Amino acid sequence: MKITHAFGIGAFLALIALSTPLPAQEFQGAETALKIYTENYPPLNYEEDGEARGLSVDLLLEMFERAGIQKQRHDIIVTPWATGYAAIQNTPGAVLFSTVRSPARNNEFAWVGPIGVSNIVLVARRDRAINVANGKNFNAYEYGVVKNSSGDEALKAAGTDPQRLIYLNSPLNAAHMLARGRVDAWAFERTVSFWVLQSLGYRAQDFKIVHAFDKHKYYYAFNLDTAPALIAKLQAALDSIANDGTLTSIVEGYIPGASTSFLGQIE
Repeated sequence: MKITHAFGIGAFLALIALSTPLPAQEFQGAETALKIYTENYPPLNYEEDGEARGLSVDLLLEMFERAGIQKQRHDIIVTPWATGYAAIQNTPGAVLFSTVRSPARNNEFAWVGPIGVSNIVLVARRDRAINVANGKNFNAYEYGVVKNSSGDEALKAAGTDPQRLIYLNSPLNAAHMLARGRVDAWAFERTVSFWVLQSLGYRAQDFKIVHAFDKHKYYYAFNLDTAPALIAKLQAALDSIANDGTLTSIVEGYIPGASTSFLGQIE
């Protein structure tokens, strides 16, 4: 899928898929089994006033509407990442977002997407002399990570000693640990990490990026036993949203001026 405002063949095929009825019993059963999990990961997804908010939340609700799925905002469960991750591994019909589709995860889930580009980085305090020497000196420092997050996976893939990883249950806790000097760096997504730091009252200029890992893409990750018909219907809905410009509008509503960098070439 390539993000474009042109109504091309991708949009035409998406409309065909959306207009093709699924067997009622199969679709209704898959919809009933759908369990929706997300985490506090602003501005993509987060909880505010007891409800799920964020650009990926609004996008998913638009997908539900176009696909004719009777799920609402109150059906989305905001939970720690580790809880949601366990759910999609063990519960047919469970979905977790926003999830980076990394090589390590590729065959573990069914995917709908992509919805954006993830840039995992190491963020450090500007007053600290952190030098990972282009990824060759990771074991000289301690890192705040959320368990099973893409930052956790990136550090492990780089050969970091697990004892150098300080596991925290949320990005907010990780941001506080970094700001207070309790960890040397925080492994997380670039846009989200600075959003969280500023939302907690810290100044963005007091922090710096000391390393960037390979870029990946965000998806909605489903348990492998989720009905293929449901996956196909949601993918078709997302394709139509991307092709008519609605996806760009949703992203701009949360990250003004950043839709080009966030969407990138998600094809």
